[in-house]
Amino acid sequence: NLDAMPRKKRKKKKTQVDVVAEEAEEQKMPKSFVIRRGKVGHKVIALVHNLREVMMPNTATSLKERKTNKLKDFLNVAPTLNVTHCLIFSKSALSLNMRVVKIPRGPTFTFRVLKYCLKQDVAAMQRKPHTPSDRELLQPPLLVLNNFSDPGVENKLMAATFQSMFPPIDVETIQLKKCRRVLLINKNKLDGTIDMRHYLIKAAPTGISRSVKKIVRARIPDLGRLRDISEYIANEHAVSDSEAEDNPDHKVNLPQDFVGRGNKRANKSAIRLKEIGPRLTLQLLKIEEGISEGATLYHAFEQRTPEEAAALKEKKRKEAELRKHRRLQQERNVEKKRKEKERLAEQSRRAQAHKSNKASDDFEEAAQENDEDFDGFEDSPVASDSEWYRLEVGEEPPEELFDNAKHKTKGRKRKTPSKTKTASAEAKAPPAKAARGAKGQKASKIEKGGASRGRGKGGKARGKGGGGGRGGRRRKK
Repeated sequence: NLDAMPRKKRKKKKTQVDVVAEEAEEQKMPKSFVIRRGKVGHKVIALVHNLREVMMPNTATSLKERKTNKLKDFLNVAPTLNVTHCLIFSKSALSLNMRVVKIPRGPTFTFRVLKYCLKQDVAAMQRKPHTPSDRELLQPPLLVLNNFSDPGVENKLMAATFQSMFPPIDVETIQLKKCRRVLLINKNKLDGTIDMRHYLIKAAPTGISRSVKKIVRARIPDLGRLRDISEYIANEHAVSDSEAEDNPDHKVNLPQDFVGRGNKRANKSAIRLKEIGPRLTLQLLKIEEGISEGATLYHAFEQRTPEEAAALKEKKRKEAELRKHRRLQQERNVEKKRKEKERLAEQSRRAQAHKSNKASDDFEEAAQENDEDFDGFEDSPVASDSEWYRLEVGEEPPEELFDNAKHKTKGRKRKTPSKTKTASAEAKAPPAKAARGAKGQKASKIEKGGASRGRGKGGKARGKGGGGGRGGRRRKK
Protein backbone atom coordinates (compact mmCIF):
# COMPACT_ATOMS: atom_id res chain seq x y z
CA ASN A 1 0.00 0.00 0.00
CA LEU A 2 1.53 3.29 -1.11
CA ASP A 3 -0.42 5.32 1.46
CA ALA A 4 1.06 3.33 4.31
CA MET A 5 4.65 3.98 3.21
CA PRO A 6 6.42 6.79 5.10
CA ARG A 7 7.11 9.90 3.11
CA LYS A 8 10.64 11.14 2.73
CA LYS A 9 11.36 14.53 4.15
CA ARG A 10 12.12 16.98 1.37
CA LYS A 11 15.41 18.77 1.73
CA LYS A 12 15.14 22.46 0.99
CA LYS A 13 17.72 23.72 -1.42
CA LYS A 14 19.54 26.92 -0.66
CA THR A 15 18.24 29.41 -3.21
CA GLN A 16 19.08 32.68 -1.49
CA VAL A 17 22.34 34.36 -2.31
CA ASP A 18 24.52 35.98 0.29
CA VAL A 19 24.21 39.56 -0.91
CA VAL A 20 26.58 40.99 1.66
CA ALA A 21 29.37 38.59 0.72
CA GLU A 22 28.89 39.35 -2.97
CA GLU A 23 29.04 43.11 -2.36
CA ALA A 24 32.19 42.74 -0.28
CA GLU A 25 33.81 40.61 -2.98
CA GLU A 26 32.78 43.11 -5.67
CA GLN A 27 34.33 45.98 -3.73
CA LYS A 28 37.63 44.11 -3.57
CA MET A 29 37.58 43.51 -7.31
CA PRO A 30 39.87 45.94 -9.19
CA LYS A 31 38.09 48.16 -11.71
CA SER A 32 39.38 50.55 -14.32
CA PHE A 33 38.63 53.52 -16.59
CA VAL A 34 40.05 53.64 -20.11
CA ILE A 35 39.71 57.18 -21.45
CA ARG A 36 41.26 59.63 -23.90
CA ARG A 37 42.17 63.29 -23.46
CA GLY A 38 42.35 65.91 -26.19
CA LYS A 39 42.31 65.37 -29.94
CA VAL A 40 43.65 61.90 -30.72
CA GLY A 41 42.00 60.78 -33.98
CA HIS A 42 39.58 57.99 -34.83
CA LYS A 43 42.26 55.27 -34.79
CA VAL A 44 43.15 56.00 -31.16
CA ILE A 45 39.45 56.10 -30.29
CA ALA A 46 39.12 52.59 -31.74
CA LEU A 47 42.19 51.53 -29.72
CA VAL A 48 40.52 52.82 -26.54
CA HIS A 49 37.43 50.70 -27.26
CA ASN A 50 39.59 47.63 -28.00
CA LEU A 51 41.45 48.06 -24.73
CA ARG A 52 38.15 48.31 -22.87
CA GLU A 53 37.27 44.86 -24.24
CA VAL A 54 40.58 43.56 -22.89
CA MET A 55 39.77 44.92 -19.42
CA MET A 56 36.22 43.55 -19.41
CA PRO A 57 34.12 42.91 -17.40
CA ASN A 58 35.58 45.16 -14.68
CA THR A 59 35.68 48.36 -16.71
CA ALA A 60 33.29 51.04 -17.96
CA THR A 61 32.63 49.93 -21.54
CA SER A 62 30.08 52.68 -22.34
CA LEU A 63 31.97 55.58 -20.77
CA LYS A 64 31.69 58.77 -22.88
CA GLU A 65 34.19 61.58 -22.61
CA ARG A 66 33.28 65.20 -23.29
CA LYS A 67 35.47 68.14 -24.19
CA THR A 68 34.49 69.91 -20.98
CA ASN A 69 35.51 66.96 -18.78
CA LYS A 70 38.82 67.19 -16.97
CA LEU A 71 40.95 64.48 -15.40
CA LYS A 72 39.83 65.62 -11.93
CA ASP A 73 36.23 64.80 -12.83
CA PHE A 74 37.10 61.14 -13.43
CA LEU A 75 39.36 60.96 -10.39
CA ASN A 76 36.69 62.46 -8.11
CA VAL A 77 34.02 59.99 -9.20
CA ALA A 78 36.35 56.96 -9.20
CA PRO A 79 36.25 56.17 -5.41
CA THR A 80 32.44 56.17 -5.49
CA LEU A 81 32.47 53.47 -8.19
CA ASN A 82 35.36 51.53 -6.58
CA VAL A 83 37.61 52.27 -9.56
CA THR A 84 41.26 51.53 -8.78
CA HIS A 85 43.09 52.27 -12.06
CA CYS A 86 42.79 54.73 -14.91
CA LEU A 87 44.38 54.35 -18.36
CA ILE A 88 44.63 57.68 -20.19
CA PHE A 89 45.55 58.08 -23.86
CA SER A 90 46.75 61.48 -25.11
CA LYS A 91 48.56 62.69 -28.20
CA SER A 92 51.46 65.13 -28.27
CA ALA A 93 53.45 66.64 -31.12
CA LEU A 94 55.98 63.80 -30.89
CA SER A 95 54.02 60.63 -30.18
CA LEU A 96 51.02 58.91 -28.63
CA ASN A 97 51.28 58.52 -24.84
CA MET A 98 49.54 56.28 -22.34
CA ARG A 99 49.39 57.00 -18.61
CA VAL A 100 48.51 54.36 -16.01
CA VAL A 101 47.30 55.93 -12.75
CA LYS A 102 46.77 54.05 -9.50
CA ILE A 103 43.83 55.62 -7.69
CA PRO A 104 43.77 57.35 -5.26
CA ARG A 105 47.40 57.87 -4.19
CA GLY A 106 49.41 56.87 -7.26
CA PRO A 107 51.99 56.20 -8.58
CA THR A 108 51.63 57.39 -12.20
CA PHE A 109 53.34 55.58 -15.11
CA THR A 110 53.90 57.38 -18.39
CA PHE A 111 54.45 55.18 -21.47
CA ARG A 112 55.15 56.10 -25.07
CA VAL A 113 53.13 54.03 -27.54
CA LEU A 114 55.68 53.07 -30.19
CA LYS A 115 53.39 50.79 -32.22
CA TYR A 116 49.83 49.55 -31.97
CA CYS A 117 47.56 47.28 -33.97
CA LEU A 118 43.78 47.22 -33.72
CA LYS A 119 41.61 44.16 -33.28
CA GLN A 120 40.30 44.26 -36.84
CA ASP A 121 43.85 44.51 -38.22
CA VAL A 122 44.86 41.37 -36.32
CA ALA A 123 41.82 39.54 -37.67
CA ALA A 124 42.66 40.64 -41.23
CA MET A 125 46.09 38.95 -41.00
CA GLN A 126 44.68 35.57 -39.96
CA ARG A 127 43.43 32.82 -42.27
CA LYS A 128 40.64 31.84 -39.88
CA PRO A 129 39.95 34.87 -37.69
CA HIS A 130 37.92 34.53 -34.53
CA THR A 131 35.70 37.28 -33.13
CA PRO A 132 35.23 36.89 -29.35
CA SER A 133 31.63 36.65 -28.21
CA ASP A 134 30.11 38.34 -25.17
CA ARG A 135 30.21 35.04 -23.29
CA GLU A 136 33.98 34.84 -23.73
CA LEU A 137 34.38 38.37 -22.32
CA LEU A 138 32.37 37.77 -19.16
CA GLN A 139 35.45 36.69 -17.19
CA PRO A 140 38.65 38.74 -16.73
CA PRO A 141 41.75 37.56 -18.57
CA LEU A 142 44.65 35.68 -17.00
CA LEU A 143 47.71 37.92 -16.64
CA VAL A 144 51.11 36.54 -17.68
CA LEU A 145 54.21 38.67 -16.96
CA ASN A 146 57.59 37.87 -18.51
CA ASN A 147 61.06 39.32 -17.76
CA PHE A 148 59.92 41.61 -14.95
CA SER A 149 62.12 39.95 -12.36
CA ASP A 150 65.22 41.97 -13.32
CA PRO A 151 66.65 44.26 -10.63
CA GLY A 152 65.43 47.83 -10.71
CA VAL A 153 62.76 49.94 -9.04
CA GLU A 154 60.86 50.42 -12.29
CA ASN A 155 60.47 46.65 -12.86
CA LYS A 156 59.07 46.02 -9.39
CA LEU A 157 56.66 48.95 -9.62
CA MET A 158 55.44 47.95 -13.08
CA ALA A 159 54.93 44.30 -12.07
CA ALA A 160 53.01 45.27 -8.92
CA THR A 161 50.82 47.75 -10.83
CA PHE A 162 49.99 45.34 -13.67
CA GLN A 163 49.12 42.59 -11.21
CA SER A 164 46.83 44.91 -9.21
CA MET A 165 44.84 45.74 -12.37
CA PHE A 166 43.35 42.21 -12.52
CA PRO A 167 41.78 40.01 -9.83
CA PRO A 168 44.09 37.49 -8.16
CA ILE A 169 43.84 33.78 -9.01
CA ASP A 170 43.35 31.02 -6.47
CA VAL A 171 44.80 27.87 -8.07
CA GLU A 172 42.94 25.51 -5.75
CA THR A 173 39.44 26.89 -6.32
CA ILE A 174 39.63 28.23 -9.88
CA GLN A 175 37.31 26.77 -12.53
CA LEU A 176 38.71 26.02 -15.98
CA LYS A 177 35.49 27.22 -17.62
CA LYS A 178 36.26 30.76 -16.43
CA CYS A 179 39.74 30.77 -17.97
CA ARG A 180 38.93 31.93 -21.47
CA ARG A 181 41.51 34.66 -22.22
CA VAL A 182 45.16 35.50 -21.59
CA LEU A 183 46.87 38.90 -21.49
CA LEU A 184 50.61 38.55 -22.08
CA ILE A 185 52.91 41.45 -21.06
CA ASN A 186 56.51 40.81 -22.07
CA LYS A 187 59.54 43.03 -21.50
CA ASN A 188 62.31 42.80 -24.07
CA LYS A 189 65.73 42.59 -22.47
CA LEU A 190 67.54 44.18 -25.40
CA ASP A 191 65.78 47.52 -25.78
CA GLY A 192 63.52 47.53 -22.68
CA THR A 193 60.29 47.85 -24.67
CA ILE A 194 57.08 46.22 -23.45
CA ASP A 195 54.82 44.11 -25.67
CA MET A 196 51.14 43.49 -24.88
CA ARG A 197 49.26 40.66 -26.58
CA HIS A 198 45.68 39.43 -26.08
CA TYR A 199 44.83 35.76 -26.73
CA LEU A 200 41.82 33.47 -26.57
CA ILE A 201 42.31 30.01 -24.98
CA LYS A 202 41.09 27.10 -27.11
CA ALA A 203 41.30 23.37 -26.40
CA ALA A 204 40.99 20.45 -28.82
CA PRO A 205 40.87 16.74 -27.94
CA THR A 206 43.99 14.82 -29.01
CA GLY A 207 44.76 11.16 -29.77
CA ILE A 208 41.93 10.79 -32.27
CA SER A 209 41.84 11.16 -36.01
CA ARG A 210 40.28 13.97 -37.96
CA SER A 211 37.24 11.84 -38.83
CA VAL A 212 36.48 11.07 -35.20
CA LYS A 213 36.97 14.76 -34.32
CA LYS A 214 34.25 15.68 -36.78
CA ILE A 215 31.88 13.20 -35.18
CA VAL A 216 32.78 14.41 -31.66
CA ARG A 217 32.21 18.02 -32.70
CA ALA A 218 28.77 17.12 -34.13
CA ARG A 219 29.83 17.60 -37.73
CA ILE A 220 28.12 15.06 -39.96
CA PRO A 221 30.66 13.60 -42.42
CA ASP A 222 29.99 12.56 -46.02
CA LEU A 223 29.50 8.75 -45.98
CA GLY A 224 28.15 8.38 -49.53
CA ARG A 225 31.19 6.49 -50.86
CA LEU A 226 31.49 4.13 -47.89
CA ARG A 227 29.64 0.89 -47.16
CA ASP A 228 29.82 1.23 -43.37
CA ILE A 229 30.80 3.87 -40.80
CA SER A 230 33.61 1.58 -39.61
CA GLU A 231 35.45 2.27 -42.87
CA TYR A 232 35.27 5.98 -42.09
CA ILE A 233 36.66 5.52 -38.56
CA ALA A 234 39.31 2.90 -39.48
CA ASN A 235 40.86 5.10 -42.18
CA GLU A 236 44.46 5.38 -40.95
CA HIS A 237 45.41 8.09 -43.45
CA ALA A 238 42.79 10.53 -42.14
CA VAL A 239 45.06 12.09 -39.55
CA SER A 240 44.81 15.78 -38.72
CA ASP A 241 47.46 17.89 -40.40
CA SER A 242 47.96 20.02 -37.31
CA GLU A 243 48.15 16.94 -35.06
CA ALA A 244 51.67 16.13 -36.20
CA GLU A 245 52.80 19.72 -35.64
CA ASP A 246 51.51 19.90 -32.07
CA ASN A 247 54.19 20.16 -29.42
CA PRO A 248 53.91 17.45 -26.73
CA ASP A 249 54.20 20.15 -24.09
CA HIS A 250 50.90 21.61 -25.32
CA LYS A 251 48.97 18.44 -24.52
CA VAL A 252 47.58 18.20 -20.99
CA ASN A 253 45.19 16.00 -19.09
CA LEU A 254 42.24 18.17 -18.11
CA PRO A 255 41.49 18.14 -14.36
CA GLN A 256 38.03 19.61 -15.08
CA ASP A 257 35.63 19.92 -17.96
CA PHE A 258 36.52 22.69 -20.39
CA VAL A 259 34.58 24.60 -23.01
CA GLY A 260 34.18 22.71 -26.30
CA ARG A 261 33.06 19.26 -27.36
CA GLY A 262 35.29 16.41 -26.29
CA ASN A 263 37.13 18.45 -23.62
CA LYS A 264 36.07 16.29 -20.71
CA ARG A 265 37.74 15.61 -17.41
CA ALA A 266 40.77 13.25 -17.49
CA ASN A 267 40.92 13.46 -21.29
CA LYS A 268 43.99 14.70 -23.09
CA SER A 269 43.54 17.94 -24.98
CA ALA A 270 45.84 20.31 -26.82
CA ILE A 271 45.83 23.90 -25.58
CA ARG A 272 46.11 26.59 -28.25
CA LEU A 273 46.13 30.36 -28.09
CA LYS A 274 44.28 32.39 -30.71
CA GLU A 275 45.30 36.05 -30.89
CA ILE A 276 42.30 38.38 -30.95
CA GLY A 277 44.05 41.74 -30.49
CA PRO A 278 44.85 44.50 -29.93
CA ARG A 279 48.66 44.74 -29.91
CA LEU A 280 50.69 47.39 -28.12
CA THR A 281 54.41 48.13 -28.00
CA LEU A 282 55.26 50.52 -25.15
CA GLN A 283 58.30 52.35 -23.82
CA LEU A 284 58.44 53.48 -20.20
CA LEU A 285 59.28 57.19 -19.90
CA LYS A 286 58.91 58.02 -16.21
CA ILE A 287 57.27 57.09 -12.91
CA GLU A 288 55.92 59.79 -10.59
CA GLU A 289 54.62 59.81 -7.04
CA GLY A 290 50.95 60.64 -6.58
CA ILE A 291 48.79 61.50 -9.57
CA SER A 292 51.19 63.32 -11.93
CA GLU A 293 52.19 65.84 -9.27
CA GLY A 294 54.75 64.21 -7.02
CA ALA A 295 58.48 63.55 -7.17
CA THR A 296 59.94 61.59 -10.09
CA LEU A 297 60.90 58.07 -9.02
CA TYR A 298 62.29 57.00 -12.42
CA HIS A 299 63.08 58.71 -15.70
CA ALA A 300 64.29 56.98 -18.86
CA PHE A 301 66.38 59.88 -20.18
CA GLU A 302 67.36 61.99 -17.16
CA GLN A 303 69.40 60.87 -14.17
CA ARG A 304 69.58 63.14 -11.10
CA THR A 305 71.97 63.11 -8.19
CA PRO A 306 70.59 62.92 -4.65
CA GLU A 307 71.29 66.64 -4.18
CA GLU A 308 69.36 67.55 -7.32
CA ALA A 309 66.51 65.27 -6.29
CA ALA A 310 66.37 66.92 -2.82
CA ALA A 311 66.39 70.43 -4.37
CA LEU A 312 63.60 69.45 -6.75
CA LYS A 313 61.59 67.99 -3.87
CA GLU A 314 62.01 71.20 -1.88
CA LYS A 315 60.91 73.22 -4.89
CA LYS A 316 57.83 71.05 -5.28
CA ARG A 317 57.01 71.51 -1.59
CA LYS A 318 57.25 75.31 -1.84
CA GLU A 319 55.07 75.31 -4.94
CA ALA A 320 52.47 73.21 -3.13
CA GLU A 321 52.50 75.59 -0.14
CA LEU A 322 52.19 78.62 -2.41
CA ARG A 323 49.33 76.97 -4.26
CA LYS A 324 47.59 76.22 -0.95
CA HIS A 325 48.08 79.81 0.26
CA ARG A 326 46.64 81.21 -2.97
CA ARG A 327 43.67 78.91 -2.75
CA LEU A 328 42.92 80.04 0.81
CA GLN A 329 43.32 83.70 -0.21
CA GLN A 330 40.96 83.17 -3.11
CA GLU A 331 38.38 81.56 -0.84
CA ARG A 332 38.61 84.50 1.58
CA ASN A 333 38.16 86.97 -1.29
CA VAL A 334 35.14 85.08 -2.57
CA GLU A 335 33.59 85.09 0.90
CA LYS A 336 34.27 88.82 1.29
CA LYS A 337 32.65 89.59 -2.07
CA ARG A 338 29.65 87.47 -1.18
CA LYS A 339 29.10 89.36 2.10
CA GLU A 340 29.52 92.73 0.35
CA LYS A 341 26.98 91.69 -2.26
CA GLU A 342 24.50 90.67 0.44
CA ARG A 343 25.03 93.99 2.26
CA LEU A 344 24.40 96.02 -0.90
CA ALA A 345 21.31 93.97 -1.68
CA GLU A 346 19.93 94.58 1.82
CA GLN A 347 20.69 98.30 1.56
CA SER A 348 18.96 98.51 -1.81
CA ARG A 349 15.95 96.66 -0.45
CA ARG A 350 15.63 99.07 2.48
CA ALA A 351 15.95 102.12 0.20
CA GLN A 352 13.28 100.74 -2.11
CA ALA A 353 10.94 100.09 0.83
CA HIS A 354 11.53 103.64 2.18
CA LYS A 355 10.87 105.11 -1.27
CA SER A 356 7.61 103.20 -1.68
CA ASN A 357 6.44 104.26 1.81
CA LYS A 358 7.23 107.92 1.09
CA ALA A 359 5.36 107.78 -2.24
CA SER A 360 2.28 106.33 -0.54
CA ASP A 361 2.40 109.07 2.15
CA ASP A 362 2.66 111.81 -0.51
CA PHE A 363 -0.27 110.30 -2.38
CA GLU A 364 -2.41 110.29 0.77
CA GLU A 365 -1.53 113.95 1.54
CA ALA A 366 -2.42 115.02 -2.02
CA ALA A 367 -5.71 113.16 -1.78
CA GLN A 368 -6.54 114.93 1.47
CA GLU A 369 -5.75 118.34 -0.07
CA ASN A 370 -8.00 117.61 -3.05
CA ASP A 371 -10.77 116.55 -0.73
CA GLU A 372 -10.44 119.85 1.15
CA ASP A 373 -10.46 121.91 -2.09
CA PHE A 374 -13.56 120.18 -3.46
CA ASP A 375 -15.33 119.97 -0.12
CA GLY A 376 -18.94 121.13 -0.54
CA PHE A 377 -18.60 121.58 -4.30
CA GLU A 378 -21.13 118.90 -5.16
CA ASP A 379 -23.65 120.23 -2.62
CA SER A 380 -23.52 123.83 -3.94
CA PRO A 381 -26.94 125.22 -5.01
CA VAL A 382 -25.83 126.10 -8.54
CA ALA A 383 -28.65 125.34 -10.98
CA SER A 384 -26.97 126.09 -14.33
CA ASP A 385 -23.76 127.25 -15.96
CA SER A 386 -24.95 130.84 -16.18
CA GLU A 387 -25.76 130.82 -12.45
CA TRP A 388 -22.26 129.44 -11.68
CA TYR A 389 -20.71 132.23 -13.84
CA ARG A 390 -22.78 134.82 -12.00
CA LEU A 391 -21.61 133.53 -8.61
CA GLU A 392 -17.94 133.15 -9.50
CA VAL A 393 -17.39 136.24 -11.71
CA GLY A 394 -19.96 138.54 -10.25
CA GLU A 395 -21.31 139.69 -13.62
CA GLU A 396 -23.96 138.62 -16.06
CA PRO A 397 -22.67 136.12 -18.61
CA PRO A 398 -22.57 137.20 -22.27
CA GLU A 399 -25.37 135.83 -24.41
CA GLU A 400 -23.11 134.10 -26.93
CA LEU A 401 -21.27 132.20 -24.17
CA PHE A 402 -24.08 129.77 -23.37
CA ASP A 403 -26.04 130.02 -26.69
CA ASN A 404 -24.46 126.88 -28.16
CA ALA A 405 -25.48 124.84 -25.18
CA LYS A 406 -29.09 126.04 -25.55
CA HIS A 407 -29.16 125.26 -29.26
CA LYS A 408 -27.75 121.83 -28.63
CA THR A 409 -30.42 121.14 -26.05
CA LYS A 410 -33.14 122.41 -28.35
CA GLY A 411 -31.99 120.42 -31.34
CA ARG A 412 -32.00 117.11 -29.47
CA LYS A 413 -35.00 114.82 -29.49
CA ARG A 414 -36.97 114.89 -26.30
CA LYS A 415 -37.34 111.69 -24.50
CA THR A 416 -40.92 110.40 -24.37
CA PRO A 417 -42.12 109.87 -20.87
CA SER A 418 -42.42 106.32 -19.79
CA LYS A 419 -45.75 104.53 -19.78
CA THR A 420 -45.74 104.11 -16.02
CA LYS A 421 -45.26 107.85 -15.42
CA THR A 422 -48.03 108.75 -17.96
CA ALA A 423 -50.42 106.26 -16.45
CA SER A 424 -49.82 107.53 -12.93
CA ALA A 425 -50.29 111.19 -14.07
CA GLU A 426 -53.57 110.36 -15.83
CA ALA A 427 -54.82 108.49 -12.78
CA LYS A 428 -54.12 111.47 -10.49
CA ALA A 429 -55.57 114.19 -12.82
CA PRO A 430 -59.36 114.59 -13.45
CA PRO A 431 -60.61 113.29 -16.83
CA ALA A 432 -61.36 116.63 -18.47
CA LYS A 433 -58.15 118.18 -17.46
CA ALA A 434 -56.24 115.09 -18.56
CA ALA A 435 -57.84 115.29 -22.02
CA ARG A 436 -57.11 118.97 -22.32
CA GLY A 437 -53.58 118.32 -21.16
CA ALA A 438 -53.11 115.63 -23.79
CA LYS A 439 -54.43 117.92 -26.55
CA GLY A 440 -52.17 120.72 -25.37
CA GLN A 441 -49.17 118.38 -25.41
CA LYS A 442 -50.03 117.30 -28.97
CA ALA A 443 -50.36 120.91 -30.13
CA SER A 444 -47.09 121.88 -28.52
CA LYS A 445 -45.39 118.91 -30.21
CA ILE A 446 -46.70 119.98 -33.60
CA GLU A 447 -45.56 123.58 -33.04
CA LYS A 448 -42.14 122.48 -31.96
CA GLY A 449 -41.84 120.11 -34.89
CA GLY A 450 -42.75 122.89 -37.29
CA ALA A 451 -40.28 125.21 -35.69
CA SER A 452 -37.55 122.65 -35.95
CA ARG A 453 -38.39 122.00 -39.59
CA GLY A 454 -38.34 125.70 -40.20
CA ARG A 455 -34.94 125.98 -38.67
CA GLY A 456 -33.80 123.03 -40.71
CA LYS A 457 -34.90 124.64 -43.98
CA GLY A 458 -33.68 128.14 -43.08
CA GLY A 459 -30.19 126.95 -42.12
CA LYS A 460 -27.36 126.42 -44.54
CA ALA A 461 -28.37 123.17 -46.25
CA ARG A 462 -29.01 121.47 -42.91
CA GLY A 463 -32.03 119.42 -43.80
CA LYS A 464 -31.78 118.95 -47.55
CA GLY A 465 -28.06 119.27 -48.10
CA GLY A 466 -27.33 116.52 -45.58
CA GLY A 467 -24.51 118.56 -44.08
CA GLY A 468 -25.56 119.36 -40.56
CA GLY A 469 -28.95 119.16 -38.81
CA ARG A 470 -30.36 116.07 -37.20
CA GLY A 471 -33.66 116.49 -39.07
CA GLY A 472 -31.86 116.48 -42.42
CA ARG A 473 -30.02 113.30 -41.59
CA ARG A 474 -33.23 111.55 -40.55
CA ARG A 475 -34.93 112.61 -43.78
CA LYS A 476 -32.02 111.35 -45.87
CA LYS A 477 -32.16 107.96 -44.24
